[in-house]
Amino acid sequence: MSGPAIHASGEGSALLFLHAFPLDASQWDHQVAALSDRYLCLRPDFWGCGSSPPPPGSVTLDSYAADVLAALDGLGVTDFAVCGSSMGGYTAFAVLRAAGRRVRALVLSNTRAAADTDDTRADRAAMVERIRAGGTEAIVEPMTQRMLCVRCREEVHIADPVRGRIRRTTADGAVAAVQAMAARPGSTPMLARIDVPTLVIGGGADPIVPVDEAQAMAAAIPGAVVEVLDGSAHLCNLEQPALFSRLVGDFLDASYATQTTGGGGGG
Repeated sequence: MSGPAIHASGEGSALLFLHAFPLDASQWDHQVAALSDRYLCLRPDFWGCGSSPPPPGSVTLDSYAADVLAALDGLGVTDFAVCGSSMGGYTAFAVLRAAGRRVRALVLSNTRAAADTDDTRADRAAMVERIRAGGTEAIVEPMTQRMLCVRCREEVHIADPVRGRIRRTTADGAVAAVQAMAARPGSTPMLARIDVPTLVIGGGADPIVPVDEAQAMAAAIPGAVVEVLDGSAHLCNLEQPALFSRLVGDFLDASYATQTTGGGGGG
């Protein structure tokens, strides 16, 4: 089976965008438009999402990260910054575990380092059953409502593309992602060892990763910067795209300006 689809735009230092569940790489369209003039924006689709093939059997976020890293090798990309949202943040931790010395900067948005609780795993198992019974359509509206702030739910130019992205995820892909998230290891012990510039972004109205949890994660990473987007829920980069893009662009520009050598990463 071929590897995951990776969309590439722009030129410059590589910037790896890792998308949230149950979306696809097009989650990052606004950021690509803002940053591809100076960064090579690389956006993989998770298995069964967007343009990627079906999941190759049972997958984990670590195995998916390994497949993404192999695809980057094929593109000749040796080092890169990483920006991950929600599930993409979990995958970013997997990338750090596998190839931390290739990572030059890290952005963690609306994500957590802790593993799932028993209650969360039970909720994920129930979601798997809903998907198996009703396909991806069964989660389109519940996830759209849960991930977006009240204002954005009523903004069709924000909410409708989110629905469309979910519908581009196959049932097999959605199930594989849910099960991979439920089985992921906790990454809290590695936070203190992350030694690259790190930006943590949280949504002030995020019901999935409360802002105090995002702030605590940032406090555990040496030198990390935290930004809270007031009024945003779980998809900050879509709810306030211009501000999110500016924060990420300014952070990366400053990080690269202060680095005199490549490499650096935790794990």
